[in-house]
Order: sequence, then C-alpha cells, then structure tokens
Amino acid sequence: MKRTLLASSVLALSMNCFAATVEVLHYWTSESESAALNLLKQALAAKGDTWQDFTVKGGGGESAYSVLQTRMIAGNPPTAALMEGKFIQEWSALGFLSSPYTKEQTETWDRVLPPLIRQITQYHGEYVAVPVNNHRINWLWINPKPFKSLNLPIPTTWDEFFAVADKLKAAGYIPLAHGGQAWQDATLFENILLGLEGGQFYRDVFEKLDSKAITSDRMIRVLQRFRQLHDDIDPKSAGRPWHESAELLYNGKAAMMIMGDWAKGELMQMGAVPGKDFLCVATPGTEGYFIYGTDSFAILQQNGNSTAVEAQRHLADVLMDPDFQRRFNQLKGSIPVRNDIDMSTFDVCAQKAARVFKAAEKSDRLLPSMAHSMAADVQTKEVFFRVLNDFFTHPNQTPEQAVMQLNAALMAVKG
Repeated sequence: MKRTLLASSVLALSMNCFAATVEVLHYWTSESESAALNLLKQALAAKGDTWQDFTVKGGGGESAYSVLQTRMIAGNPPTAALMEGKFIQEWSALGFLSSPYTKEQTETWDRVLPPLIRQITQYHGEYVAVPVNNHRINWLWINPKPFKSLNLPIPTTWDEFFAVADKLKAAGYIPLAHGGQAWQDATLFENILLGLEGGQFYRDVFEKLDSKAITSDRMIRVLQRFRQLHDDIDPKSAGRPWHESAELLYNGKAAMMIMGDWAKGELMQMGAVPGKDFLCVATPGTEGYFIYGTDSFAILQQNGNSTAVEAQRHLADVLMDPDFQRRFNQLKGSIPVRNDIDMSTFDVCAQKAARVFKAAEKSDRLLPSMAHSMAADVQTKEVFFRVLNDFFTHPNQTPEQAVMQLNAALMAVKG
C-alpha cells in the first residue's frame, strides 16, 4: 500500500513538473466558437495545463493582432495566438513565431495534412502554427420555410438570386441576413465576384492584383451587382455581428445568408438541424469551388522559457489529435484539417464540404479567401476592406470611381 501511494505521489509530481499556464490570444466569442474553445480547454486540463484566456473581441481579428503586436514588442508573449493565412508568414518574417515541435510531431503532420494546409502553417520548411480547421467560405445558407411558403426555387445563378430576393422582400422577409462590417462586406464581394466571373478572374484580382482585371469592365459589372445586394439587406444591418445575422436566419426573419460554415456551427448551437431546418448550397455560380479559410494557432517565440515550450507542445498534441479534430470541428461548423478523419459522423453540410475540398484539390478550384487573410497580405487586405466597404455603404460613389481608387491604392501597396 505504501509503495502504491509513493508511486502515485511520484507520478503526480512528475506531471506537475510539466504543468503550465497556456495563455492563448483569440477572438472567438460567439456561442459555437465558445463551445469549440471549451473543448480545447478541457483537453489541455487533462494534460495538467491551465488555460488562460486572452480574448480580444472582433469577428475578423484585426483588433486582436494589434494587441498581440504590442505584447510581442514589450517582450511579453502569450503561448499562442489564433492566426489566419498570410498573417502567419508575416509574423514569422518578423521573428515572432517559433517551431518548438518534436520530430515525431512534425512527421505525423506531414503524413496527414494536405499540401495546402502545410504551406499555410510552415515558414522556411518548419511548422510555426498548428492548424485546427478548414472553413468553406462560399456557402449560401437557406431557411427553407420562406421558400416553401412562396414556392420559390433555390437560386443557382445571381440572376435567380435577385429575382428570388425581390419576391422575398415583397412578402416581408429580409432576403439576405448580413452585418455591415468591412470583413463581412468583403466576404460578400469575393463570393459574387467568383460566381459571376470564375476562378481565373478571382485569382487575377485577389492573388495577382492585376491592374487590367481590377480596372476592367468585368470588375465594373461585379461592383454593380455587389451594390445591388445592399438593397436586399435590412436597414439595421450596420455594425451587426455575424452571429446575430445567423439568428435572423434561424428565426425566419431572413431567408438567406452568405457566410463561411462557422454560421452553421452557430445555427446548430441554436438547435437547428442541417439539411432540415436550414439548407447549405454553394453561393450562386460557385458550385465545385472551395474558397478556403483555415484557423491556426501560431506558436509565439518564448525566449528560452522551457516550461512555456513544453506547454506549446502539449497544445499542438491536443489540436492535432484525431478525436479532438472530430469533436472540435463538429462544434465549430468546419471540417478537420487532417485528411484521415472519418466524416461519417459529421452533418450533411460538412460531408459535402469535405467532398468538394477533395475534388477542388484535383481540379485547381481551391481558392484562398481574400476576406479571411488567405490570399493577400495585411496591407492589401485592408485596401480591399476600405474601398469595398466605402463603395457598399455610399450609394453616390460609382463603380468606375471605386475601381480607380482600388487600383491606385493597391499599386501604392505594391510599391
């Protein structure tokens, strides 16, 4: 008995030696985001670590990055930070991120992560961030009740979308649930641009920043249609958080919503069932495409703090665990980044997203989201945000003025 007690005491002591406080900066505050994050907190607690929230509100994360930069410059980094796409490369170039993982960890990741995800989370061939999910951005969420009551078809083209929207509005519904924030406006824009002009034009505008494409008649037409969307949202949309728009869709006040599949996670938290209480279809004209946005936890340089480094490895083990990936993404609304997860226990929308992702990988139809930091650096994204938001909310500005303003600002950023 004494030996058993002694052994237990030694084991507890050895576990406590590696226990650490894991401080993570994030901006996940909605019901579904909080539920997914709580799962992470519980998994870390099982390893003996203590979670410390470093929450900065703001759905797009812009405020969070500003706060994080202040912390890093002051030499007081958190353990990790929620980070998207191009931000990971930029912060790595500044020397703020590190790669403390073991060889065993990274060899496993190399086997189970798609090439796209490895590219996003590596810098000079080393992992500096741990990916946790993969969101499809080009979803049109449908509350089927208004469509059934008015006998309306689900739109597959933008002409059909606007025709349906007019009938919904005449019947007293909000055609499109939307929050008037710059990142949400940009999300609408990249969807309508892809749906109207296709993948190559999408790449020309958002990846190549091609002046000919940006100032073309095609871009003028996209902006005209983009402006038309403003007539299909309600007057109270200005500044509305995305999860409140999802609630409008859930309660039937709104009939449609264009948003990444975190909206599905929120709807499910409200009790809605995918495929029954709401439908998931590609935004008009984008069937077969997958505009992607991946959330990762960037690992911050700890200046030789071995306890903090051990905690970072614990965090990575949890985030990449297959069972955690399954449960986390079922709550978040996304699909796992690991390609060896059985999708049979996921909802119908997630299963469709997984199929589209695999097919899009093979057909060059995976497209990085501009609105969610996958396609462009910080300065470039901010230009798109500012110009598109100004155009969308100021009806006196013409599309011709907007493209000239956009092109001039992007040329200045390119130097």
